[in-house]
Amino acid sequence: MHYLIIGGGIAGMSAAKAVRQRDRQAEITIISGEKACPYYRPMIPLLIEDGDADVAYVDDPVNKYGINILHDRAVHVDVHEREAGLASGKISGFDKLLIATGGRPVIPGVRGISGPGVFTLRTVDDALRIRAAALQEGVREAVVIGGGFVGIKAALALSGRGMDVTIIEQLGRILPRMLDARGAQIISGALAGRGIRILTGSAVSEITHDSGRIAVRLDSGGITEAGLVVVAAGVTPDIDIFRDSGIRTGRGIRVGGMLETNAPGVYAAGDVVEFRDMLTGRPSVSGLWTNAEETGRIAGANMAGDVMKLEGFLPVMNAADIAGIPAVSAGIIDPLEEGHETFIDDRPGRYRRLVFRGDVLEGALFIGDVRNAGVYVNLIRNRIPLGGLKEKAVTGDLQYIHFLISG
Repeated sequence: MHYLIIGGGIAGMSAAKAVRQRDRQAEITIISGEKACPYYRPMIPLLIEDGDADVAYVDDPVNKYGINILHDRAVHVDVHEREAGLASGKISGFDKLLIATGGRPVIPGVRGISGPGVFTLRTVDDALRIRAAALQEGVREAVVIGGGFVGIKAALALSGRGMDVTIIEQLGRILPRMLDARGAQIISGALAGRGIRILTGSAVSEITHDSGRIAVRLDSGGITEAGLVVVAAGVTPDIDIFRDSGIRTGRGIRVGGMLETNAPGVYAAGDVVEFRDMLTGRPSVSGLWTNAEETGRIAGANMAGDVMKLEGFLPVMNAADIAGIPAVSAGIIDPLEEGHETFIDDRPGRYRRLVFRGDVLEGALFIGDVRNAGVYVNLIRNRIPLGGLKEKAVTGDLQYIHFLISG
């Protein structure tokens, strides 16, 4: 049996590990467009600040589980002939296929955005190129387009190198998926304390290049100059080569609960998957590392004959230290629909926002004091009715022991 995995990120690696644990004799091949050893993608901003930072997997499945890896790029897939065409001209056959191509950076349609000194941050090579640009003589200012998680981490890394950094976010606040307005205000203050300037409600209209200097022009008429620009405007599922393959697509690759596509023996996992948002029930795609690892593990198990099901994506699940402030965010943070009840605890060093539908917790935001946040995240994931424990959840007194007692 030959298992072919297109994509060398965490979804593909998790799938390969799951297959090998169930099929010791199988031939497993991963096609990866990157030459770097398997690494933790969320850690690559560290390379901007420290080019020697170790971002490689602690447990490298390629070496540990006897997996073949081809540093190539798939350009065509034929699900009927069971083969994939590669950029090198090679053809790789397969018995079962996993699509784990991940996401590619969104590039806004802005004049000059593809010019010199403008970078995206998606790969190890991207991070090292940004670092090299930051080390050039005379490069002291940087602009980050996008105030999401990747943009914030890039800004902190550049600031850590002693650069003057400006974040430009088109929406009214930074981290709009992870934080509410108050949470964004708290984190913005922490970033400002690191010397990072934030411009919200501002869109970039043009980027000009003149003698190594870059001018970022805003639709408001303002201009910010920089030596380098990082574009962190989000990612989109990388599915272009599958659109004419007969595999059903929407925003991403559409799958069922076992992560199998409409093509028998062809599965998908990671950022490329379109599946059900477990809270809203609507089709969704996810760029979360945790979802990529889970879907890869489930898809790999099922490819090897197991029966595991994905219940759905948690739309938001982030835990991070941002500019020295711990923050945990999960589920629906800022509900747009009626029927939700919100509770807020805002005091010095502690901000919490809980979003309920009835006695079921659907969203939680913890900033500063994140004790017991894991309890709340599990409640959201498992949609556990709280009943008489809802009041303890609201007051912040809820702990695992309460479920042992009530059970």
